[in-house]
Amino acid sequence: MSAPAAVVLSGKGGTAKTLWQMTMAGEASRAGLHTLLVDVDPERNLSNRFGVPQHSTGLGSVFEDAGVTAGEGDAEKGAKRVAGEIVSTPWDGVDLLPAGASLTGISQVSIPDTWLLRDILTAAKLYDQYDLVLFDTGGRTGSLVTLAMYAADVSYAPIAPTTDAVRKALEARTRVERIQRAHPLRWAGVVLSGFDLRSGIEEAIHGKVYEEFGDQVRAEVPRRTAVNEAFQLLDRLGDRRDVASAGLARIFRAFLERDLMQRGDHGDGVLR
Repeated sequence: MSAPAAVVLSGKGGTAKTLWQMTMAGEASRAGLHTLLVDVDPERNLSNRFGVPQHSTGLGSVFEDAGVTAGEGDAEKGAKRVAGEIVSTPWDGVDLLPAGASLTGISQVSIPDTWLLRDILTAAKLYDQYDLVLFDTGGRTGSLVTLAMYAADVSYAPIAPTTDAVRKALEARTRVERIQRAHPLRWAGVVLSGFDLRSGIEEAIHGKVYEEFGDQVRAEVPRRTAVNEAFQLLDRLGDRRDVASAGLARIFRAFLERDLMQRGDHGDGVLR
């Protein structure tokens, strides 16, 4: 059975896309799931977090071998390169396909074959080798985000406590709805992180989120230092020994298993 593949969507800056994908990869690792993280962000936030050198090769080189800079799209050629670009991470069972230095240039190229990334990963049998594939995207619309959406089976958007983040999530949902005409990309909803409901402004934004998304709000993680500390220190959140971290890790894991992998019910995914 092919691994479920999830893409995170939202505009650039401050929406916690990379934090969510990394934290869920950590929880997948703790659950024994063989996981592939794919960095489709030209700014290489995910790759940087795992300490991949700035000038390393990666997904950009895979696309170059596939011929996209020459206006071509040979998935078989890309597939021959992709396995050699995957690197291990400090987390058991979690591998990373880094963005690579050339992905910035690739992001400026129009890639008409929207299935190219999926075809490359399929030809390399990566969907069969992993239990889960997680795509991290950049914030700008363009070919790379579209390729990631066609390579995924399910999508979601994180929302931080800003009105701009709400707007970006609405735009993400609209993009998914458009793609669903050609590809059955499931919309799993939105997740909230970093809200402090003691703040009147953030409480108002929180209300706006529920007004716009209703029961599509699938998880809430309040503002807690432990989440950002784990992200900065490259810890798996669930490995931290304090009670708060354990509770927070359960929220990420519940969203991962219930909403992305559709493995039963794990509660309401809310910690206040």
